[in-house]
Amino acid sequence: MKNIFIAILLGLTVRTEAKATNNAVNPITWVFLNTGASSDKTKEMSREEVGKMQGEHVGNFGALFEKSKLFAAGPLGDNGVIRGIVVLNVATPEQVAGCFKTDPFVQNDILSVEAHPWQVDVMSFGSPRVPFQMAQNTLCIVKKGRNWKPAKAELTNDTLVGFFPAVKGMRHSGELAISGPFLDSGEKLGVLMFYSSNHAHIRMELEKSPAVTKGLVEIEIHPQFLGAGTFRGPNDGPPEPGKRVRLFDGKSIAGWEGDTKRTWRIENDALVGGSLTETVPHNDFLCTTKEFKNFDLRLKVKLGGNGFVNGGIQFRSQRLKEPAFEMTGYQADMGEGYWGSLYDESRRNKVLAHTHAAIIKRIVKPNDWNDYTVRCESRHIRLWLNGVLTVDYTEEDKEIPLGGFIGLQIHGGGKAEASYKDLTIEELP
Repeated sequence: MKNIFIAILLGLTVRTEAKATNNAVNPITWVFLNTGASSDKTKEMSREEVGKMQGEHVGNFGALFEKSKLFAAGPLGDNGVIRGIVVLNVATPEQVAGCFKTDPFVQNDILSVEAHPWQVDVMSFGSPRVPFQMAQNTLCIVKKGRNWKPAKAELTNDTLVGFFPAVKGMRHSGELAISGPFLDSGEKLGVLMFYSSNHAHIRMELEKSPAVTKGLVEIEIHPQFLGAGTFRGPNDGPPEPGKRVRLFDGKSIAGWEGDTKRTWRIENDALVGGSLTETVPHNDFLCTTKEFKNFDLRLKVKLGGNGFVNGGIQFRSQRLKEPAFEMTGYQADMGEGYWGSLYDESRRNKVLAHTHAAIIKRIVKPNDWNDYTVRCESRHIRLWLNGVLTVDYTEEDKEIPLGGFIGLQIHGGGKAEASYKDLTIEELP
């Protein structure tokens, strides 16, 4: 059974009489996937049958992530009753059931769903590393103790931390990945997740807490496997900038080439492409005259208009000969449904990596200036939008060039403008 659930690696309340409060977002759902009543079914199946079910099981999680319904999923490492966890960006029991409608393990009661409404700040989640890398964390389930007494204070995301003085220090030091209370009336009060895999040390520190020694709460410690990047790390911000050069002086087109007669212009110290009064007929790019390989590019971007409003920052790219107005290569994307994504323009024609839509919704400033950072170090590419890491991608295809031009895009199809300003670059070794 452990081998079955290990395949889902993606990457994907304190019950009181008081009123729950959440200053950031509505509750999401924490799911324990437990051993089902029919778990022995797999012993009667062929390897091919089990493999097919595994594929559908994993595929369901992938589909949920692409639909912005899943934050994380991964197995526990101790082969107990709880087989794994899933964190869903849905709230109602009906929505939770819908998320597992195509999961054969759940539908055949090989795994059973135990769902809890969970209060947590979604900004604690990170951007999954691509390609997938496994990371081992420590999961602590906090439960009512033998002397449990309902609290009278209002619930917050920090409620569980208050039970454990040591955890306050771990939060400040960056050792605590995420915490939050369940909002239902069960025996499980909530969860704490730690970056460390030193389960013995974490158990020892938590068991010193007065809440544990007095029997108010009990703890369960489990090894937890999740995809690297599942949680936002303490060092996930853009690196401190080094020696930088301006790519655009705000006044002239020097160092750039493109259609400056009809499509691109300079307005208010910004490079602006497109039109708010006429439909942009096709994609168009303003391109640097110099190629760059390893670099840290920082700029401000803004989108406006009606219809399909989209733009992006090409890098390690080349102009196409046919059509001549297109470019091919990586793009730090902009626009609804694409903000913060890494797209492969006119090459593989797909999104290579992206973060959760719930995070993008929190950080994007519509119709306003947004800070974009693009950092390329050999095959490692990272994107930050308004200081939040949205892509952590390593290119596996050795045929993909590591250098090329930088381009600014206005996408065709809408009455739209894409504006770019304060462009600076630091070339890296």
